Amino acid sequence: MEEKPALPPSPSLTAFGLLLAAGVLALAVWLVSLLWGPFAYRAALAGTPGTLTAPHCHITGSGKYSRRDCTGTFVALEGPFTDASAHAYEVARFDDSPIRLQRRSDGGYTQPLLPRAATILAVVFGVVSGAAALLLFLCLLPLRVSFGKGARLSANPQPWGALLWLLSRASAGAAAAAAVCLIMVAVLAVAERFL
Repeated sequence: MEEKPALPPSPSLTAFGLLLAAGVLALAVWLVSLLWGPFAYRAALAGTPGTLTAPHCHITGSGKYSRRDCTGTFVALEGPFTDASAHAYEVARFDDSPIRLQRRSDGGYTQPLLPRAATILAVVFGVVSGAAALLLFLCLLPLRVSFGKGARLSANPQPWGALLWLLSRASAGAAAAAAVCLIMVAVLAVAERFL
């Protein structure tokens, strides 16, 4: 029995799929751009590095939701910048030594912390993995595209074969990177408790 060739999707369905794909891409780019700033400051990749000498620190909140806020003098490591009334929120650890901070472009201060940077990076990779998985699903909607059945992904009609191959690798790779970041968060948290 001869198989009938699959009908191409209707133009309205193709337009809807393209709009949906554009929406997924726009949402992923927006989320990653929102997360990139906090990650860059927490990883000390952005901002002006310096130290805060804080004679005044107080704890706000209680229990799990408590945080340490410090006020003092921030001195930039490079250049003559000094802020005598710098205020840092959520300082992780405090002793008599100056606190290492990054001055943000908005004038605020962030304490670089690798566990928090790794957590944000895990979320970024999770967003990329989820977006790639959604786009992979959208690529599979046309009837002439298949995933599996013993055939190579690239055996699908172009551009679907190349897209399926790329998106499957991007989704799996980003998910693996997110898992590695979460493991790194756990290792850094344990190491922080013992150091």
